[in-house]
Amino acid sequence: MIGSTKIILGLVCALSLCAIAAAQSDQIPAQAQQKPVALVNARIYTAVPGQATIDRGYVIFDKGVITAVGAGDAPTLAAGCDKFDCAGFSVLPGFIHVGSQLGLVEVQQVSATDDRNEFGSFHPEIRACVAVNPDSDLIPVARSGGVLNTVVFPQSGVVAGHASVMRVDGWTSEDQTLMPRAGLVVNWPMTEPIVAPWMDKSVEDQKKDAAKNLKEIDTFFERAKTWMLAREKDPKTEGDLRFENMIGVLKGEEPVYFVANSPGQIESALLWAKSKNLKPIIWGGAGAASCVALLKEMKVPVVIAGTHRLPGRRADSVDAIYALAKKLSDAGIVFCIATGNDPSNERHLPDHAATAAAYGLPRDMALQSVTSSAAQIAGVGDRLGSIAPGKLATLQIASGEPLEMTTEPVVIFSEGRRLDFGDRQKRLDVKYREKYQRMGLLPAATPAPAPILKPV
Repeated sequence: MIGSTKIILGLVCALSLCAIAAAQSDQIPAQAQQKPVALVNARIYTAVPGQATIDRGYVIFDKGVITAVGAGDAPTLAAGCDKFDCAGFSVLPGFIHVGSQLGLVEVQQVSATDDRNEFGSFHPEIRACVAVNPDSDLIPVARSGGVLNTVVFPQSGVVAGHASVMRVDGWTSEDQTLMPRAGLVVNWPMTEPIVAPWMDKSVEDQKKDAAKNLKEIDTFFERAKTWMLAREKDPKTEGDLRFENMIGVLKGEEPVYFVANSPGQIESALLWAKSKNLKPIIWGGAGAASCVALLKEMKVPVVIAGTHRLPGRRADSVDAIYALAKKLSDAGIVFCIATGNDPSNERHLPDHAATAAAYGLPRDMALQSVTSSAAQIAGVGDRLGSIAPGKLATLQIASGEPLEMTTEPVVIFSEGRRLDFGDRQKRLDVKYREKYQRMGLLPAATPAPAPILKPV
């Protein structure tokens, strides 16, 4: 019996290791941009608020930075500049996903590939970038959907740790990190009692739990503030790694992402943040339409965690989530759109923005919700999110109009580097096409297609 158990455990370990090995991307990161690149005759969606689409224009970038954008013919180009004719294609910024788990988890059923959770409830010293796996096989899949930057969130506990702004290309997690500390993530507790058949706690017990949870958060922040003031008065005050990583938040220099969905959660988080002079951002936001006045008064941005989900409350209309972006836009509230899903669905980010457009959000604002608005909320709006001189050349060339289901990126650049556009699905497509060609179920392979972009 003991021998059989050892054999079974050995097989389980072996299979787990196989899963881990299979989950490692073999793609080679791109080299830094070697010479200037000019994209000409393109339809350009700059994602700059208030700026119209350029029907025929050019984008020039060098050393990873955009140097010129305009309509009509490109100016005289420097010697050695690579010039590509993009007639029939669109050029737009790379999509930015705020609240991603990309690189933190590969196979949810294999715990060795899941680094989203930490022990304990309060760990502000955690930085998500440290745990990101740069060889994740899900990263190429996401960038095949046009997602070229992410804001990765730690997940567990009450104070989960610091979010990090990441690139989708690089040899190491350090290479991929654009901003290691982009905001503190706080999972705000439920404040409204739930009355449902599956809830095994009474209303009174739920209220007691909510009061207890809120007091624990308040106590932790007060302790951190007390330590910070003591350290300012006496630099020899004993160090505390957790509290050291709270200083930027307590001084209002770094935002706090409050993960909150119900109106009660959102309102209590905002009022508590106001009492502490914090800089809040709401992530989740399903009930944000009921809190418009407070959000507008406090000028708090909202990250809508997915439009492909059910309404949060029985009384909500069936299109409450679909139309939420339009309601926030009409109220003048800064917002962006995320997926709220696991990393394997990261590539569907533009589809969530498209759904918001289908329910009344202007198309230009829908594009901005996953580009320039997302960059602004993430604190990198001066570098990413739009096509303008001085911004990083992180952009995509797409087959058609942005956010359409039939539109796909065909070439992607990250800070001027042209990235490998392959991914696991494309490799499997080639493999199984070959299989069925050999079986005579598909026509024989045709010659390789000509390059999508031709030098001119």
